[in-house]
Amino acid sequence: MRRWIWILFVFAQLANAQGTADQLTETPPPQIVTPGVERSSEPGTAEPGGKEAVARDAENFLDPKTITQPAPSTATASATPTTPAPYRDLWDRIRAGYRLPDLNSPLVANYERLYLSRPDGLKRMFERGGRYLFFIVEEIERRGLPSELALLPFVESAMNPVALSSAKAAGLWQFIPSTGRNYDLSQNWWVDQRRDVLQSTNAALGYLTRIYEMQGNDWFLALASYNWGEGAVQRAMRKNATRGRPTDYLSLDMPNETRHYVPKLMALRNIVARAQATGFELPGIPNEPYFATLEKLRPIDLSLAARFAGMTVEEFLALNPAHNRPVITASRNNVIILPTERVQRFLEAMDQHASARKPLASWQPLTIRPGETIDAVAHRSGLSGGELRRANGLNTQARLLPGTRILAPQKEVQDETLVEQFIAPRVYELVDTPAQRHLVGRQENMQSIANRYGITIAALRAWNGLRDTARRGMRLIVRPAQSQTVVTTENGDRQVIKVALAEPDPPPPVTQSSTKPSPTTPIAPSVSAKAPTNPVAAPAMGPLRTAAVSSTAAPVRQELPRTQSTQTRPQSAPPPKSERAPEPKRESSVKGRSVQAPTPPAKGRPAKAENSREQRRTGQRESSKAPAPTKAAEQKGARKSTPAPRDRPTRQR
Repeated sequence: MRRWIWILFVFAQLANAQGTADQLTETPPPQIVTPGVERSSEPGTAEPGGKEAVARDAENFLDPKTITQPAPSTATASATPTTPAPYRDLWDRIRAGYRLPDLNSPLVANYERLYLSRPDGLKRMFERGGRYLFFIVEEIERRGLPSELALLPFVESAMNPVALSSAKAAGLWQFIPSTGRNYDLSQNWWVDQRRDVLQSTNAALGYLTRIYEMQGNDWFLALASYNWGEGAVQRAMRKNATRGRPTDYLSLDMPNETRHYVPKLMALRNIVARAQATGFELPGIPNEPYFATLEKLRPIDLSLAARFAGMTVEEFLALNPAHNRPVITASRNNVIILPTERVQRFLEAMDQHASARKPLASWQPLTIRPGETIDAVAHRSGLSGGELRRANGLNTQARLLPGTRILAPQKEVQDETLVEQFIAPRVYELVDTPAQRHLVGRQENMQSIANRYGITIAALRAWNGLRDTARRGMRLIVRPAQSQTVVTTENGDRQVIKVALAEPDPPPPVTQSSTKPSPTTPIAPSVSAKAPTNPVAAPAMGPLRTAAVSSTAAPVRQELPRTQSTQTRPQSAPPPKSERAPEPKRESSVKGRSVQAPTPPAKGRPAKAENSREQRRTGQRESSKAPAPTKAAEQKGARKSTPAPRDRPTRQR
């Protein structure tokens, strides 16, 4: 009997144990809640007030599926709310991911001392990077890379997203234009994605991964390649290999910039690792996302977006530095980055603005009409001329002409989508170019100078007022001052479409004393060469060749009458033969010059008997006062006279 009672008791215990097990199986497990992430009660639905509900308030502006935050780390997502976070701050998380070996170089210790000698500047740099550091660490961990790479932007740009180097490298990661284009970073009039925090970080980490594999999985060689170029590093390695030298980073011959590049990164790594021991206080950066991204479907003014978020324009641009213009288009860069705590405020303010039926984008395309200036357009828009020029990326000194198409704010906007069709300004401007001169050298003449500059001799004479040939040492105008009408297309191509020669300087005023002729100085011609002012077609680009204006005729030369002497020789009868002085011998012409013989007395006139020697002397003195013949007259007389041989006696009268 006792045996049966015992058997029944055992069966009862087994039944209770099975019921307890079934009850435990039916009980749902506790939910793991991540701070800052709301879970929906059913798959595919959201609780009231969640992210999807907020996005529906602005369904005409935002894509409700794209209000995102950087995904939390795996360790944080798997932890329960009661479990403390594995990292006290983001610096702890970075230290935990160190994987680079130590670099045995004295430069590392030198840069450690240099950084720590300026603690205020180092702290400001770390604080500035706090906006972007969490996102960078997230991307590095997602790719399985060493966390020391998160400190690389401090070396490259001091974590300044708008930094620009002398080599035109831009952004946090300092991409040069060509490398940026290789990694699909858009660079146009609207945006420069080398400055975009999200796009440039993904491109930089992809580039580092590629060159790490290319350099045999050596991170020091990969970092040197990032600074110097992978091709240059490989050539240095081959050079060492042919000489029998090691091919590691410290053994390569490289520029000083690259030699100091990796030690800078390792010095920052050691400072973060031993900050407490060195006495340096790192700024507090929590291990949580700093910003969220919103993808928009309509254009919006940049200043309006900053006001919706309760931020200044400078604060807004610190997170959105890729935008070049005062309006953000949806077709070129449709992402807005905002601090996580300001997303809700932005959406509410935008919803109120849309309810009032106000435009989101007031900047619209505008063409300057004839008789209108850019300053007038700016004044009508409530801006200064300089502000409007800078907003369109124009030179503040440019002389804009009607027909120029720019962006300008307008009070009444009919169609906001017009700004999406605007590629870039089309600018017409007037450009003055000074005259170009040429110094005549040895063995140069008018023809050689004209051929050299593609002009005609007639134009060269006209521009310089020349009658004779050019002489050595003269400075000739080979291209006169011009006013060019230059058009810059939407693609950035510049083309000269019209050229007008500048007016020459007016001659100095002529006074009455200067018009009095001199008996010995020839009168200068009063005709001045005037360059035509009609527009002349010019080539598209490059140095302007003056062959386009070679039809300019030289000024007409006016031959002035030669100055003739009005004084006559005294006429007298020949003296008696006994008193007659011997005639001087006629000199022969030497080197093309000849001396005329005395003029014989005119026939038919009565001779005066009292013509004495004194009168002859007086007549010679008076005849010497007559103006000397000009060089041209002498040459003309030389051509007409026949030189007499030297051994031929002078013929007597």
